[in-house]
Amino acid sequence: MYFGGSIMTFALPMAAFIVIAGLLFYAYRRPHHNPQLKYLTPETVTSVGTREPGPVPAPAPTAAAAAAPATAAPATAVPGAEGDTTDAASEGKE
Repeated sequence: MYFGGSIMTFALPMAAFIVIAGLLFYAYRRPHHNPQLKYLTPETVTSVGTREPGPVPAPAPTAAAAAAPATAAPATAVPGAEGDTTDAASEGKE
């Protein structure tokens, strides 16, 4: 029998793949000699994050706020908003 076409399309490329894979295996199986890593000396960190200013601190509570009653006043209804039950304390907390 004559296998000319099958040899050209399967066996020869497969043999070439095996030979090239073997050459690459033997070329890269020995240990590599890379230069040693040189770590930088640590320095003092003077700033963390960005250069943007931080949040503005909240003002200190005053004596008037401490003397205020603990109960909150009921929210007043907005004209023309029937069925709307949101008040100022819960608005935007959906």
